[in-house]
Amino acid sequence: MAHGPDPISATDLDTATLLSLAGTVANEAVLSALREKRLELRPAHGYVFQRLLTGEQSITDLAADLGMTQQGASKHILELERLGMVTRVVAPNDKRARHVRLTEAGREAIAVARAARAAFEERLRTLLGDDLLRATREALAALLDDEGISAQIAGREIPWSRRSSGE
Repeated sequence: MAHGPDPISATDLDTATLLSLAGTVANEAVLSALREKRLELRPAHGYVFQRLLTGEQSITDLAADLGMTQQGASKHILELERLGMVTRVVAPNDKRARHVRLTEAGREAIAVARAARAAFEERLRTLLGDDLLRATREALAALLDDEGISAQIAGREIPWSRRSSGE
């Protein structure tokens, strides 16, 4: 009789796998909160929201910031327009050009996502305690610092948006 692989526990996994799986759990917590509010957003939309939080932008600038083609950025904007999350407005310096801006519904979706991340953080605080949560955050931040990502984070230029933008 054939046997399947021996069972393993999460503590048997390597750190990279644990980080990846934990990231998936965290993302699902946010997406679930959005779905509860009938907001069918995808993780790739979050990268567009991050860029628009600093102000309206042209699709050309969004595409460059997200490391994708203008066609890919336009696809995301069309999806977000259909969902009522963004709108196109006349550019202030060129009446022929259009910029993309978050709508009130888009800002509300951001508020829902932020609340979900805060609830997830509180769940971790309850599970780990203050000291271990602080140490975990410091360890993860140290990894990001070592990769040289802190400046990109400060500029809302998360480098993985180029790889996971869903283009």
